[in-house]
Formats: sequence, structure tokens, C-alpha cells
Amino acid sequence: MPSATRALYEFSDKALFWSFASLSLLSLLAAAVLYTPVPVLIPAGFLFLLFALNNPKALFYLFFAILPFSIEIHVGSLGTDLPSEPIMVFMMGLCMVLATVRSSTIAMDYVVHPISLIVISHLLWIFLTSIGSTSPVISFKFLLAKLWYVLPFFFLPLLLMKGEADFRKVFKFLSVGLFIAISYVLARHAAAGFTFDSSNKVMRPIFRNHVNYAVMLVAFLPYYWYLLTTTSRRWRLAMVGLLVVLLIGIYFSYTRAAQASVFLAVAFYCLMKCRLMKLSVGLGLVGLIAVSLFLSVNNRYLDFAPDFERTVAHKKFDNLVEATTKMEDISTVERFYRWVAGGYMLKEKPWLGYGPSTFYSQYRAHTVTSYKTYVSDNPEKSGMHNNYLMVAVEQGLLGLVIMLMLAVIPLLYAERIYHSLGSKKEKALVMAAATCYFLIDVCILINDLLEADKIGPLYFLSAAIILFFGVRKRD
Repeated sequence: MPSATRALYEFSDKALFWSFASLSLLSLLAAAVLYTPVPVLIPAGFLFLLFALNNPKALFYLFFAILPFSIEIHVGSLGTDLPSEPIMVFMMGLCMVLATVRSSTIAMDYVVHPISLIVISHLLWIFLTSIGSTSPVISFKFLLAKLWYVLPFFFLPLLLMKGEADFRKVFKFLSVGLFIAISYVLARHAAAGFTFDSSNKVMRPIFRNHVNYAVMLVAFLPYYWYLLTTTSRRWRLAMVGLLVVLLIGIYFSYTRAAQASVFLAVAFYCLMKCRLMKLSVGLGLVGLIAVSLFLSVNNRYLDFAPDFERTVAHKKFDNLVEATTKMEDISTVERFYRWVAGGYMLKEKPWLGYGPSTFYSQYRAHTVTSYKTYVSDNPEKSGMHNNYLMVAVEQGLLGLVIMLMLAVIPLLYAERIYHSLGSKKEKALVMAAATCYFLIDVCILINDLLEADKIGPLYFLSAAIILFFGVRKRD
């Protein structure tokens, strides 16, 4: 297919100039008449469209460079992230166009690979459960949002990227934007005395809260290690300094899961190196099932119900850690409050669930007052704080099985691919992708983050990297 630039060559330079000048003039007149600057965006949008059509890979890099600065905006009941979500929607459309145009050249190994089939099954099951949802409109909106995470970051890289060097540029651009964002947060936090109480305030407006900030930093950590260990030695010292900044950012996020994930990343690296992934995944799943059965038999979970009067929010991080172990931290107990409700909801609708994105509108009727806290009114309309259990509640047990396969199978393939590759840089990239994927798998045990604009793209991109090098090695 001819590129957009080549198509424009059919017009003379003069015709193109006057066409764009006319469009700009009409936009300015419309802005003056309507008393709004919005029409002025039309010429800029036209230029952006030409740029994206001519160089979609550059658009991909641009997205990750500006991702750390995306801001959550609410207009009435509508919420979006700017500028990330509009670009994601555009990239979703671009992926569809490229897939159609290049359909004859797409390697079928990508399409029929188990990782791709699981991702496709995940989308299809969301579609099917949306049909029978308790709130179909909400569920289909969720499906649409899911598409602009999966298509741009799982399928589009398979169409655009040619090798390790292309993926490397993604993380170079992301590192530039992210270190600027970290510097901004640390400077504001330093002015506030690095207090735990101020950790949410200093993140804004570019991060929703300290959890989103911390998990993004942790998810990026393996990729930064990949950049550091595969770059030339003359830059190593400066990059080690930036690694220290990254670790300081994670520490002062005061997020327990993120801090623990740094050590989990090291443990995961050792497991991958020693080819222990299958054993580790098996033991992990058995452990989760055992704990779930232990708590559910004879309503044993009620034995761990907290004291309502002593379950409070804490303003010091050391107090928070101590309170967590004693079940006196409000955020921990509130999670149990919603998980218990989710257990009863799953028992009521085990096969198809209530429908994607319906947990908030349905869970109150299934709560247990023993776990109620001061924030159980849930003014933020947040979810269950466990992606796996929320999928089970909203999409049924089959949805949970698909979600678990999505979480585990890329890791099993990553281990095999890592040990079969010969290139040091490719091995380091696959290890980084697998570690990032694993860390997000762990973090979503206690958070709902796969549909967060700063986390979801890294998750699906990591799966795409594992698939890309798996198919490439086989070829």
C-alpha cells in the first residue's frame, strides 16, 4: 500500500499548501465565532494523522515517552486519561488498519501461538459474558476499553517491531519520561519532608495515587536493568546513578507490595536461570488454593475479623506495616471486606458471573459487616483490589481459568525462550519482559491495575515481547 506521504505527492506543493492554509483559516474563524479554541486543534490533528500514518513506530515511541505525564481527567461522570487514552484509541484503529492491509504477510505463527490464543480467548469471553451481564452497557464499555489495551500493546508491536533494537527504543523513551516524573515527585516529596501522609498528594496530578506510581516504577525496573546491563561501559556509571534514583522512588512511594516486589524480582531471576518456573508456578497455585479452602471451610475467615474501633488509617509507614500484621490497617481490612463479598457473589453466580465491570454496582448486598471499615462507603467507586477474584466474580470460573492461564503461560514460555536464545541483548530483554510480567501478576493480587493506563500497556507489551522472540527463535 502506498504511504500517506506518497499519496500526497499526487498533489502539487502549491495545492497542498493552500489546502492546509484554508483548513487552518476556517478553523481559526470557527474558533472566533464559537468562542472556543477547540476548532484550532483540527489542523494539528491533521498533521498528527499524517505523522502517525507515515511513521507508526515513531508514534509508539512517542506514546511511551509521554505516558508518565498522562493525567486523569473527570468531566461529569466521564473519566479519561489525557493524552494517553485518545492516543491508545487511535493506535487501536491503526492496528486494525495495518492488520487488514498486511494480512497476507502476517506470520500465522503469531496468530496460532498459545499466548495469542489465550489473549483472544480472554477478549472473546469478556464479549460473551457482557451479553448476559447485569449491566450490558457498562460491560461492553469495559470490553471496548480492554481492546485499546490489547490491540495497541500486544498485537501492534508484532506488526511494527523488527528486532531487539526496536524494542530497546521503547524503553529508552519511557526511561526519559519516567525519570523526569520521578524527579518531579521526589522534589515535591522532599519539600513535604518525605512523610508517608503526603505520599499521595505529591504524586498528583501525573499519578492517581502512590500505588499506581510505585507499581509503574517496579514494572519498569526489570527493563531498566536490561538497558543498564546491555549498554556500553562509558554510560554505566551514570545509569547506575539513575538506578539508585529509581530505587529511592520505589522506597519513598511507601507501597508495601512495590517494595517487596524488588526482592521478588531478584528471586524470579534466579528461578528463571535455574529452570524452576514450572515448579514455582505449580507450588504458587497450590498455595493459593489451599489458603482459599482453609478460609472458606466452616466460615473460618470470620475468625480473622478485625476490631472496628482499632482499624484506622495510619500516617506513619512503620505504624502501617505493624498494623497490617495485626489486621488493624484500614486498607488491608477493606480489601478483605470486598474479597469476602466477592466470595459470596461467586457462590451465587459461579459460571458466567455478573458481567465485566459490574462489581461496584453489585457487591454491597453481599458484604459481611464483621469486616466493615470507616471507608466502606467507597466514595471513590473503586473495585475489589484483586484482579483475579474480580474476574471470577464478573466473568465466572471459566473467566478466572482464562485469566490464570494468561498470567502463567507467558512465564513458562519465557523460561524456554530465554535459555534457547544466543544473543545477550535478546536474552536480557526476554528476562526483563518475563520479570515485569511476573511483578504485575503479583501486584494485581491486591490491586486492580490491568486497566490502568500506566500499568496495562507494560503488561501486554511484555507478553508481546515474549511471543515475538519465541516465534523468531523457532523460525
